[in-house]
Amino acid sequence: MNTEKLERIYQKAAMQLNNIIPEPWSKVLVYSEVDEYSDSTVFFYYPKNKQEPIYSLDIEDMEGINEGESDRQLNLLDSIFRELWEEFKSNDLEPWTNVTFVLCSTGKFDVEFDYTLLEEENNYDHYERLIVWKYKKLGITPGEKRASDVKLIRDYINTQQ
Repeated sequence: MNTEKLERIYQKAAMQLNNIIPEPWSKVLVYSEVDEYSDSTVFFYYPKNKQEPIYSLDIEDMEGINEGESDRQLNLLDSIFRELWEEFKSNDLEPWTNVTFVLCSTGKFDVEFDYTLLEEENNYDHYERLIVWKYKKLGITPGEKRASDVKLIRDYINTQQ
């Protein structure tokens, strides 16, 4: 595998995240699912000196943000993770099904590839996998108003014991 190409893709992802996030930040966690026919990338970032993460899809609702441009920038991020997935395939490596990319404002980053067949993982759909990922990576538990999400996390915890 061409590690220089991978480094360029990681750098593109970091630069794109920097382009999207409209304020100083300390850490970003990206979750991306890619397969032959679809992809979905979301992220949460921690604004500098704040404890609560901001969801990528909430950026377009911030004051002074152009919704169309925000969507375009998020689509570009999607395409970067698609490029990463394609790089695995073109090097005859098993393509991952989802990835977690953690970036610190210092430039340090970590990448965690997962090869779980998503449609077989507890029969979770994309939304449910994102709820579990948020719980595992961010410690975010669903509010009590979302009873089905609370049950999902309880069931997930029980399967991990």
